[in-house]
Amino acid sequence: MKKFKFSVIIAAYNSDLWISKAINSIINQTLDFEDNIQIILINDGSIDNTAKICQEYKARYPKNIIFINNEENRGSSAARNLGLKQASGKYINFLDSDDYITKHSFSGVYNFFKQNDHIIDMVSIPIYFFGEKTGEHPLNFKYENEEIVDLIKNPEYIQLSAASCFFKRECLKDMKFNPYLTTSEDVVLINEILLDNPKIGFCNRGAYYYRKREEKSSLIDNSSIKKEYFTSRLTYYFKYLILKSIEKYEEVPSFIQYTLMYDLQWLFDISSVNNILTRDEIKKLHDELYHIIQYIEDDVICNQKSISNLLKAHILLFKYKEYKNNPRFKTKYDEITGIIIEKLKLNTIYIDVYEIVYNKLHILANFPTMFNAKVDIYVNNKKMKIHELDFPQRNKYSLSKKYGSNYSFEVEIPLSKEKTYEIKFVISNKNNTKLFIDFSRPCNFSKIVGYAKTKDFISTHEEDRIIVKKRTSWEWFKKEVKTLYNMLKKREKGYKTGVPIRAMYLLAYPFMRNKRIWMFMDLPSIADDNAIQLFKYAQDKNPEITKYFILRKSSKDWDEVTKIGKVIPYKSIIHRFIALYAEKIITSHPDNNIIYPFWGNYPYFAGLLKSSTVFLQHGITKDNVSSWLNEYDKHLSMFLTASKHEYKSIFEYPYNYKREVVKLLGFPRFDKLEKKEDRKQILIMPTWRRYLKYKSNEIILNSQYFKRFNSLINNERLIEAAKEYGYEIVFKPHPNVYDYIDLFDRNENVKIDYKHEKYQEIFNHGSLLITDYSSVAFDFAYLNKPVLYYQYSRDYHFNINESYFNYETMGFGEICRSEDTLVNEIIEYMKNNCELKDLYKQRIEAYFLFSDKNNCMRVYDAIRRLPRKV
Repeated sequence: MKKFKFSVIIAAYNSDLWISKAINSIINQTLDFEDNIQIILINDGSIDNTAKICQEYKARYPKNIIFINNEENRGSSAARNLGLKQASGKYINFLDSDDYITKHSFSGVYNFFKQNDHIIDMVSIPIYFFGEKTGEHPLNFKYENEEIVDLIKNPEYIQLSAASCFFKRECLKDMKFNPYLTTSEDVVLINEILLDNPKIGFCNRGAYYYRKREEKSSLIDNSSIKKEYFTSRLTYYFKYLILKSIEKYEEVPSFIQYTLMYDLQWLFDISSVNNILTRDEIKKLHDELYHIIQYIEDDVICNQKSISNLLKAHILLFKYKEYKNNPRFKTKYDEITGIIIEKLKLNTIYIDVYEIVYNKLHILANFPTMFNAKVDIYVNNKKMKIHELDFPQRNKYSLSKKYGSNYSFEVEIPLSKEKTYEIKFVISNKNNTKLFIDFSRPCNFSKIVGYAKTKDFISTHEEDRIIVKKRTSWEWFKKEVKTLYNMLKKREKGYKTGVPIRAMYLLAYPFMRNKRIWMFMDLPSIADDNAIQLFKYAQDKNPEITKYFILRKSSKDWDEVTKIGKVIPYKSIIHRFIALYAEKIITSHPDNNIIYPFWGNYPYFAGLLKSSTVFLQHGITKDNVSSWLNEYDKHLSMFLTASKHEYKSIFEYPYNYKREVVKLLGFPRFDKLEKKEDRKQILIMPTWRRYLKYKSNEIILNSQYFKRFNSLINNERLIEAAKEYGYEIVFKPHPNVYDYIDLFDRNENVKIDYKHEKYQEIFNHGSLLITDYSSVAFDFAYLNKPVLYYQYSRDYHFNINESYFNYETMGFGEICRSEDTLVNEIIEYMKNNCELKDLYKQRIEAYFLFSDKNNCMRVYDAIRRLPRKV
C-alpha cells in the first residue's frame, strides 16, 4: 500500500448536494494531491446520490481514493472507524462531507508538523462558518499566533473538532470514535489523546469552513434534540472524560474542565426537556449533572463567554445547592451567593425604554434576579411611585426548572428645565443596595455613548446613576466630541460605522434639526403591505413633512414606488443618516433589525434618535405573539388593529402596551381590496412552520407539512374537478417556503407563484382560499369570499388553544382534518361558483369593524396626532 502524507476520512450520509465541494477542496490543495493525499470515502447508507458521486471520484483517482459502501446507516463514529482501518497516511484528518478546507491548509499543516513532530500529536486550524450563518468560531482566538500550546498552562485553548484537526496516525492506532455517541464523539477522542500529551499545535496557514445549516437556537430547540443527546453524552462523554482524567492525573485538569464546561453551558441553556424526557429521567439528569459539575471549578464556569451571567449564577448555585437547605452551611451559602452576585455583576438594572416627551421622562426597566428581589427608584433622594409590569416571557428556565425571574416596572418623572435630577436604583431591602445601570439593546441610551439628548434635556450615565439637566448647545457639543474621541481611542467593534455617521450628524444638525421626516417601509425587498398603501395616501398630505419609502434598490417594486414618491435604498448611507433625524418609522414589520439600518452597531447611535415607531401590522394578530412583540423589546408609539376581538386580545396577553398606543382603525391595505373574481382561481396559501427553519432538504422532505401540501397540489381528483368546473389552482405559500419551493412536485395543472404576484392582486381575483393558520384568511374574508382551513395536525408553532380566535366558532370557513375531506369541500364550493355561505357572512360581519374604505384616512390622522419627540 502506498504511503501518503495525509489520509482524509470522509463519512457521508445523504450529502449529494455538498460532497463534491468537500472532495474538490482536498484535490485542489497546493500540496500535490496525487502524490501526497489519500481520501477514504464511506457512504453510510445514503438514500440519495452520494454513493454515485463517490464512485465517480473513485474512478477518476483510483490510486488516491478508497470507497466503502455501508448498506445501512451505522452512524458517523462507526463509519470513521471503518475508514481508520484503511488509512495509510502519516497524518489523519476527518473532513465532514458538507464542509471544505482551504487550499493552503495541508501544506501549512505539513510544514508545521515537520518542525514540531517530536512535540505534538495533533495540529488544529481555525474554523469559519458559511451557509445560514457566517463568521468565525468563538474559539478562533487560539490562532492569533501560530504556536504550540501546553494545555496544562493554557487550559482555555480547548480543542473540540476532529474535522478541523490533523492527527498523527500512530497516536490513533488504539483509538476509536465511540459509536454510542451521535454528537461529541470528536471531543472524547481528541481529549483522550490530549490527556496523554497535552501539547497541541495551532496553525493559522489554513482554514476549515463549516457549513452552518442550523442556528444555535434551532440546535437547542426541543424538536431537534433526541433523548440520547442527554443520556449518552452524560455517560460516554462527561463522566467518561472525568474518569479518564482521574486515572491519569488523580484530578480533572483545567483544560478538561474547560472542555466539559463549554458543552455543559449549551446543555444548561436548554429551557425545557418536558417533551423529551420523563419526569424520572429529568430528575436523573439533574442528579447526574450535579455530580459532574462538582468537578468544574467556579472560575471555569464564570469564564464561559457564550451564556448570560444569570445562567452562570444558576449553574454555580446548582453546584452548591446542598448548602442551601443545610443549617450548618447557611452562612457559607450566603457568602457564596454574595460573591456570585458581585463577580457576575448581578447587581445591575437594565433600562429598556428611556424617553422624554413633553417634559416627562418615561422609563421602563428590568432587574434580572434569582432571588425575587424588587427595585425602588429615587429621584433627588425621593422615592418614586412605580408601576410593576408582568412579562412572564422573560422568566428564565434551565432543563425545565425555573431559575430566574425579571422584575419589570415603569415610572414617569416630570421634568423642569430649571432643575437637575439625579436618578438612582436600589434593591428594595433594608440596606437599599445600590444597583449599577446598563441599557438593553433597543433602548435609546447606551454605555458606549454615555449620554442621551432631546431638544431641551441632556441625560448622562454615571455607573450607578443618571443625571438629567437642561441641555445647552455647548454642553452637548462637548459631550459629543468626548464620545467621538473615546470611540476612536477604544476602537471597539462598530466604531468605524459609528464615528463617521455621528460626525455627519453633528455637522448637519443646524440644517436638519427642525425637519420633519417620516419613513415608511414594509419588508426591505417588498412594497406590498400596509406601509405602501399608507405611503400612497400620504403623498398630498402635510407638505411640511418629508416622506420617504425605504426599499432595496434591487427590489422588483423599486421602479413602481419611485413613481409614487421619494424612495431611499435600504441600509444605504443616506438611509442611516436620515434615520437619525426621522420623526416617525411607519412599518408593517417592527423588528429592530429591519427598521434600524444600523442595528448591528445600534449602541453607537443610541442617544441621538428621536423616531417613534408606528406598527401597521403585517396581518391580523390572532395568536398570543407576546414572546416576540412586547413593550420592552419593541417600544411602539402606535399599534394598529382591525378588529374588536383583536384589539381586546392585546390587553389580555403580556404585551404591556398602554391603551393609548393600541388603535382600532382598520388596515390601510384593506382600502384597496376589490371583489373581482374574474380569474376563477383556487388559492392554496399555507403559512410557515418555524421548526423547519434552517433544516436540510432531507428533513423538509420528511416533514408532515411538506408531505401534506405536496400531496394536495398533486391531488388528481382535485385537478380533474378544477378542469371540469373551469378553475385554476394557484400555490402561493409563505415567503419562507420559497427557499425550498423546487422540492415540490410540479404539474402543468397547478400554477406555482414564482413571480410573487402582489397579495392584493391575488386576493382581488381569487375565488376560494385554502390555508391552514395564515392570517391571509382575514384579507380574503374581508372581501366576503370563502375560506377553507386545512388543519391536518397541531404542528403550528403557536398554541392555538391560547388564541382568542376560535376556528370552530369564529372561523370564516370549514375546518378540514384530512385531504379527502378538504378536496370534497373544494369541489362542493366549485360546484356552487364559490358562493360564501350565510353562516360565514355573519361571522365576517361580526368580526370586522370597518368596511368603509377610509382606513388610510383614520390611520394617517392618528399618526399625525401622536406626540413628537424632539
